Amino acid sequence: MGRRTRFESHTETHVASAPMSEPARIDVEPDPVPIVLILATTLRRAARTPQLAAAIGRINGNVALRSTVDPQAATMRFGGGGVTVVRGVSEDADVVIAADLNKLADEKPPKPKVTGIPRHPKLAMTVSKLLDPPHGTWQEEAQRFFAFATKHPGVPRSMRVVCTDDGSELTLGNVPSEYELHGSEHALLNVFLGNSVIGQDLLDGKIFAVGKLAHLAELTGRSLAWMLGE
Repeated sequence: MGRRTRFESHTETHVASAPMSEPARIDVEPDPVPIVLILATTLRRAARTPQLAAAIGRINGNVALRSTVDPQAATMRFGGGGVTVVRGVSEDADVVIAADLNKLADEKPPKPKVTGIPRHPKLAMTVSKLLDPPHGTWQEEAQRFFAFATKHPGVPRSMRVVCTDDGSELTLGNVPSEYELHGSEHALLNVFLGNSVIGQDLLDGKIFAVGKLAHLAELTGRSLAWMLGE
């Protein structure tokens, strides 16, 4: 998810991305809070994979996710061929995942505490896959994010992205580049998948940038919108 949740890693890297048009029904409560929007965005990303889309429409039960460090919490209510995400931990939650949501996007995130697995093992394992869906390469995800971001005025029309792990790079838009982002494969994927926000990752030293502050502000706004599923 925005801050990824997993019991163990099921992510398949280097999976070609498909358009964000899920066949499964994914709804949110009226006037949703950020964690609800982030969860719904993650579920929609999962629904780009046909098997996971089918799982969303097939399973029944309620799974809650709550933060161990702040009041953030939401419940995914599966049934009737889809899922509705609402705020808080519902009293009838079958499975509850408790974790530090701020660290779930780390390369080695702390293992969450999960209750309800003995009574609902299939539900728990299916949702673990939904919350850690397959994704493309960092280059593929960068192209998807950039196509979204450049619809907004003020975003740089071109950007050079460099992976510090192996020196591979990608230029988005036309040269010369107006902005540059540098980071590890893990850090770049987090940003382009919407698991983290560009401005925050820059402050935390997870990625590095070269360019105008105005461009950073616009990219940060688009990054947050990407995370929230705008």
